Amino acid sequence: MKKNLSFFILFFSIFCFSQEEYFQQLKKKIENNIDNKVQLQKIADLEKNKFGKTKDSLYFISYKYALLFTFDQDKKDRISHFLTLMELWKANNNKYSIVITDVNFSLALHFENYSSNLSFYYLNQSIENELKVKNSKSLPHLYHVKGRLYYNEKKYDKANEYFTKALKLYTPDQYLYISSMYNNFGLVYIKKDESNNAIQEFKKALEILTKKKNMTHQEHLFFLHISENLAEAYIKNGNRNEAQALLENLFNQNKNREDLVRDLVIICKDLYGVYKSDQNTGKMNVIIDYLKNSEKKSPDFDTRLLISETLTDYYFNLKNYNEAKVYHFKTLQIKDEMIADNKEMMGYLNEALNKTIIKNINQKYDNEIHSQKVQRSWIILIGIIIISFLTYFFISTFKKRKIEKEMNAQQKTISDQKELILQQNLKLQEEKIRNLHLNLNIKQETAKAFLEKIKKARKSNLNNPESILKELYFDLNNLINIDKRNIDFTEQNSVENQNFIKKLSEQYPILSEQELQLCVYFRLNLSAKEISMLEKITDGSVRVYKSKIKSKMNIPKEKSIEESLQNI
Repeated sequence: MKKNLSFFILFFSIFCFSQEEYFQQLKKKIENNIDNKVQLQKIADLEKNKFGKTKDSLYFISYKYALLFTFDQDKKDRISHFLTLMELWKANNNKYSIVITDVNFSLALHFENYSSNLSFYYLNQSIENELKVKNSKSLPHLYHVKGRLYYNEKKYDKANEYFTKALKLYTPDQYLYISSMYNNFGLVYIKKDESNNAIQEFKKALEILTKKKNMTHQEHLFFLHISENLAEAYIKNGNRNEAQALLENLFNQNKNREDLVRDLVIICKDLYGVYKSDQNTGKMNVIIDYLKNSEKKSPDFDTRLLISETLTDYYFNLKNYNEAKVYHFKTLQIKDEMIADNKEMMGYLNEALNKTIIKNINQKYDNEIHSQKVQRSWIILIGIIIISFLTYFFISTFKKRKIEKEMNAQQKTISDQKELILQQNLKLQEEKIRNLHLNLNIKQETAKAFLEKIKKARKSNLNNPESILKELYFDLNNLINIDKRNIDFTEQNSVENQNFIKKLSEQYPILSEQELQLCVYFRLNLSAKEISMLEKITDGSVRVYKSKIKSKMNIPKEKSIEESLQNI
């Protein structure tokens, strides 16, 4: 039983491990193709096909998990991403560790701009799960986001605490994330009006990135972002010339790249502030022209709002109130759109959450009803089984007792018959033994008389030899008749003796043939003298044999060998 249980536990552990390993391999495959939407969709389709063929929940979960990474950042995909997350969260039901972490992490990111409480809740679920994982690779990213949530709530010391935790867990080859942590330290110092410290942290972040010669698009975007933060720190520290030089260099190097419009608009906004302070209208016009051209290219609210606010301020300072009014109303319109979009998104998210919660409550209620029905069915079934078992037990016990009584009665009858037969056999054997003893005694006396006559004949003169020969012939004939009677007795008991010798040799294989034959005589209660006459050995030899046989059969001294042999 223990072996079976151990085997089951081992099999279950290997089975669970293999499924966790499956998700680890899937995640690794996704990470290797994270910038290739086509390949990510192929991975998701492959998992979907596996589910279609097997109907295994493992592949349904893996399909929904892979599908998460195929969505873009637009409004439609954000909603689809959220719905997929909720499906995955429900299907996984805290089963696979990787899915638990990533689903809760994604939900935390979804609610970051709408509800910090919800975002903290889901993020803490991910952290709690990853703390159970040895050498977790996700934990530093989770600490990073938790620090960002505290930063958004203006709890800068707590934010720095979690940024530090994340930095300690990142490996040296994760330079992008390490650079991000130093950038976060700089942002915290800016909020705490410690611009000198902020400048040092931003420079550390840039130094880590510039060590890599060929930066990816994502790395280059992050480089621009840190540079913008450094320029802001220069401005706050009063180093306007350094801020201007840095921003102009960034603008001139990247102004022709349409994929960097969002970051360049931020650079332009910062440059506009520097030029405005210096009243450098010549350079300001270049920035304004770029912002006007970018207005039509930028679809996101934040970039459009930044452009409208900058242009509103520009035309207002020029006292061109008509243009300022146009951009002011654009600014208000964009803000209204942002509020409406946030409300719509939040409403949709709330509706989806409520539906999920209600569905789960209904499902839980249905499960409870079903569970109660199943429980009642089991109670009835168990009751029927118990009653059936007790009925069967009583009936079988009654029948068994009846059969036992009948068998005992038959056994008693057979036993009585056997006992009667045994008693008759014993009487017959006793009679035969008495006859044997009598014959032996007669033979002994006849033999003595025969010897005496021979001695007498040798001493006396043989005047009448014929008379002596007749007497000797008569005595010899008596001896022959006695031997015949003994032979008849022996033949009558030969079959019985053979059975006895067979049983005795099986129980005591150590006994020799001579000793087995002697046991036959001991069983017949023959004296040592009688046995010696039959086996032609001395009385002393018989007693020695008897002692040896008792020792070999482990018969106690106080018990006779004849009694022991009678029981065989």
